[in-house]
Amino acid sequence: MNKKFLIARWQDDQLSEVNLRLAAISGKHNLHQKDRSFPISPYGQTETGLKDYRGVTLTESIQYLTLQDIDFSYSRFEDSASPNTSSLTHCRLDGVRLDNRFVTHTFGHCSFRGAKLNGARMGKAFHDCDFTGCNLSKVIANDVSFTRCRFDGANFRSALLLYCRFEECSFEGALFQNGSIAGSRFAGEARLLPEWGNTVMDHVKFEE
Repeated sequence: MNKKFLIARWQDDQLSEVNLRLAAISGKHNLHQKDRSFPISPYGQTETGLKDYRGVTLTESIQYLTLQDIDFSYSRFEDSASPNTSSLTHCRLDGVRLDNRFVTHTFGHCSFRGAKLNGARMGKAFHDCDFTGCNLSKVIANDVSFTRCRFDGANFRSALLLYCRFEECSFEGALFQNGSIAGSRFAGEARLLPEWGNTVMDHVKFEE
């Protein structure tokens, strides 16, 4: 199933129901709710066993939630919606558009392949995440931890990665230009590091 089909399959009533249910569990004001699990998808599960939310349009933010095993590939976050102040594990966000939005808190074993995160604010920790081919231009990350993440072919033009920690991350073919990694620390094999170009590198530390 291609991107166009995955988006077009969602009917207005289905989208309305999903966003109403999300609004009922998302946010700090709903922390008292006993059941804060993500709504069941009308399309069941993907072939890999993830809840099938591919192509969904969300107008409500994913906030203060703990989610796992959900496929949001090619989903659209409209209005001010974004996945922030939440914990996502084993989720797919391939091809999503999260430009100029908050993508924060903790993400483990998540995939952002080909996603558009240009201008996004990122935090606090990402481990075992795949950002292959991701647009990370003008992204802002301050004191963020990245562990065993793959950034192969990613676009980091004008990105500000300040005082971040990168451990065993791969940057094969990643593009850095006109940005800054000031104060950041990189641990792992030197061959996995990119060409930095004119990136600001004040007080950067490299460890084997």
